[in-house]
Amino acid sequence: MNIPKTCRNLSLYWDKYAFILYPEKSDGLTQGVLKDIKTQEDQLKAHLNLLEQRRKAVVEEMKDAIVFDFTMRLNGRLLVGSGSPSVLEVGMTFSRNYGVPIIPGSALKGAFSNYIKEEPEKVQMAEHLKFIFGQGDPAKEDDNTRGALVFLDAIPQGTVSFGLDIVNNHFQPYYMEEGNPPNDWYNPVPVTYLVVSNATFRFTALYNSMMTMSKENFMVLRDRIEKSFVEMLTLYGIGAKTNYGYGRFVVS
Repeated sequence: MNIPKTCRNLSLYWDKYAFILYPEKSDGLTQGVLKDIKTQEDQLKAHLNLLEQRRKAVVEEMKDAIVFDFTMRLNGRLLVGSGSPSVLEVGMTFSRNYGVPIIPGSALKGAFSNYIKEEPEKVQMAEHLKFIFGQGDPAKEDDNTRGALVFLDAIPQGTVSFGLDIVNNHFQPYYMEEGNPPNDWYNPVPVTYLVVSNATFRFTALYNSMMTMSKENFMVLRDRIEKSFVEMLTLYGIGAKTNYGYGRFVVS
């Protein structure tokens, strides 16, 4: 079968095409995948411009419901969707239609909810968790409420760059089989994976008009929500390996 060497949609490449190009693991696998993706970086600009136009249209149309809408620059590396299948074992989340790396709104909602739970005295919004995120009791129909915040996927702005990182598993036999003690006589097993190395992302959240909490009461929390969300991205980060400095942002 004659297989083309390029695929213009990086989501299609990452989820399907790379498995065809590299059916068996080899020494040149990671560098080959990185090279294939790097060749598409310039072509991503057109897709990013389309996404930006759509986001501007949404913000303009929903301007009365905007809770926050701002950009922040990646301060290090980003890895979202590491548990997804990939030819490199460690996954990454791409927009299915546009083929650009994104931070799903569901990931933002989950991370922000956990941040408020872990920093209740600092954030001072813990009593509003049920209304902000819709955290009711699924066993009680009348207590299962909608959330007031609707997180849109965070999208890159202008340009995005990719790179590689590595983690060395020093005790693979210990993790794979019972009876193998963890010790330093095993050979390290390096795992190389793809990361977003440079990008600025746009974060947008909307007020859900179907929420039981009145808009007036919710908007009292608006400034506190935006400030806390920025603090989360700055101090805690988003995605995988945040304990190692991944996923942190600075105001652009």
